[in-house]
Amino acid sequence: MNTLFYAMLTGHLIADFWLQPSKWVMCKKENGWKSKHLIYHALIAAILPTLFTLRVENWWFIPIIFISHYAIDSVKSRVKDNIFTFISDQTIHIAILWLLSYFAFIPASNELSEAFWVYAAGFLLVNTPSGFLIGKFLKPITKSDNENIKNNASAWIGIFERILIIIFVVSGEFQAIGFLVAAKSIFRFNDVKGENNSKAEYFLLGTLVSFLLAILVGMSIKHLV
Repeated sequence: MNTLFYAMLTGHLIADFWLQPSKWVMCKKENGWKSKHLIYHALIAAILPTLFTLRVENWWFIPIIFISHYAIDSVKSRVKDNIFTFISDQTIHIAILWLLSYFAFIPASNELSEAFWVYAAGFLLVNTPSGFLIGKFLKPITKSDNENIKNNASAWIGIFERILIIIFVVSGEFQAIGFLVAAKSIFRFNDVKGENNSKAEYFLLGTLVSFLLAILVGMSIKHLV
């Protein structure tokens, strides 16, 4: 792994999760490889990671990423959407970025630049991508409709709690994570009290998975930096 990879990973996460409207996703599912929005998305997903490398000579990344991203998402649009397809899809996308960064000539980079891209990729990873992963993990386990239980406010709470955990881990304040768990449990106690087991189960599993992902990412950032 190198600075080039972290920069491209940051661009990929932004393009795949922040710059892909729900309308585009639905269009891909309905029309598959014929979807014009799939072309738009693949183009953005190819250009942004390449731009983040800040090197003009990497222009040849664009056609490779575009073709691979288009092909992978075309296949994904025709298979069942679950946690396995989600992880497989992201693993292949990220593996292609790693291969490109591995075979590209990389001049010596300063530690500040590398640290910036590591932090950027880490904080983006615990944002919307982790939210998608947790939602897909919980749906078959709780046997319930996530959208009826988890609203937009809850999603934002999850994002901010994971960001705080990364900050605590990187700064070495592990005890603060315990206070965060206690505070969340107190505030959410009334939400699950007296409700059916499905909601309580969703809350408990969601919290544990969310904290686990954030701690793993935080420890990875600390190790890499």
